[in-house]
Amino acid sequence: MPPQFRRFLPLILIVAFAFILIPALTRRSHTSGLSDSAKATATIDAINLIEAGEQRYRAAHGRFTQHLADLLPANPKLAHDLAVGLDVRLDVATNGQSFLAQVASVALSLVRARTGTTLISQNCVVLKNSSGVNCPTPPR
Repeated sequence: MPPQFRRFLPLILIVAFAFILIPALTRRSHTSGLSDSAKATATIDAINLIEAGEQRYRAAHGRFTQHLADLLPANPKLAHDLAVGLDVRLDVATNGQSFLAQVASVALSLVRARTGTTLISQNCVVLKNSSGVNCPTPPR
């Protein structure tokens, strides 16, 4: 090996290593998770399951429950929907005859309020305007 080549060999190795290492470090990772559409669907499913669970709880106990944990044994699918990373807020009137439920994901936010069996309010906001994210039709 010529002496000039030996002198530049460490520099050549560093440059070659940099060409291999820098792209590997700057490459962005791909997110593996649910799409916004799937999160919106889980949000809609969760609010429907919470509402149905509250109605069943009221039929059995004469009042709505303010604890989400009371609704899980009757419907394990609700736990699956909540595992998506939904923000759930549940508030029940002091007399137990009205409730307000809010379920939100990164794509969609839903609010429903009932007094007895009457739907008194429903609101929906699309937070991330992605394809397939739409507000559901109001239940009766």
